[in-house]
Amino acid sequence: MARKKLDFEYIALDKIDISEHNVRKSRVQKGIEELAESIKEIGVQQPVMVFPKGDRFELIIGQRRYLACKEAGEKEIPAVITSAKSATEAAIISFSENIHRLDLDYRDKMEVAIRLYNQLRSVEKVAKRLGVSSQTVRNYMGYRAVPEPIKRMVDERKLSAWTATRITRGIPDEEKAIKIAERIVEEPRSEDREKVIALARENPDKTAAEVVKIAEKSKFRQVSVDFTPWLAEALERACQDYGTDPKDLVAFAVEEWLRREGFV
Repeated sequence: MARKKLDFEYIALDKIDISEHNVRKSRVQKGIEELAESIKEIGVQQPVMVFPKGDRFELIIGQRRYLACKEAGEKEIPAVITSAKSATEAAIISFSENIHRLDLDYRDKMEVAIRLYNQLRSVEKVAKRLGVSSQTVRNYMGYRAVPEPIKRMVDERKLSAWTATRITRGIPDEEKAIKIAERIVEEPRSEDREKVIALARENPDKTAAEVVKIAEKSKFRQVSVDFTPWLAEALERACQDYGTDPKDLVAFAVEEWLRREGFV
């Protein structure tokens, strides 16, 4: 029988199921053994969160802690029992707890944003419920169109989600987009990556190999821009939100403005 302790209870691990609405789906097993060793030494430092479902409980926050406890041979785990009234509410609770963790995968964020959008049918409403900007939600929605091979590169930390989305938007041919993504993974410098992506967009009739050859021969002009502290801070926040490099983001913003104003 569960015993009360402060604002949580100890619940038997075999009474808990991982909810399909837990937002953390990717790289769940990473570091589980190390976490299990920590639990053996000092115990679980933060309760998981569950909601009741019949005579069992569904886990919505703390999947890695739950798996580590099983790995460590524990029989029960401290858990806060929430009164989430719907699957949507459970997803929001899980997202809100995980969104600011740097290791939460973009794919996970995208999936919960799309799930909520399908119910709320409004980017602004989704943004308000999740506590993020409307543009961030649009970024999540745009990531949905990224081909699976490129998403795997993002999951493996070879590309940022921002770069993957830019490649997909700028290169409609999926096979070519994948080949361009594979090529820029080999480029350590963001300037070289930006060059390949930009030239691929400007030369839709060229193959990926031809674009790379053009990039190798092309010399890009560098423009230095000074920012006020206010704009510099805004740019830093935007880069964190998009998960990209300042140079890439500035180049993209300028290009978009030039296109919109008819200069390109």
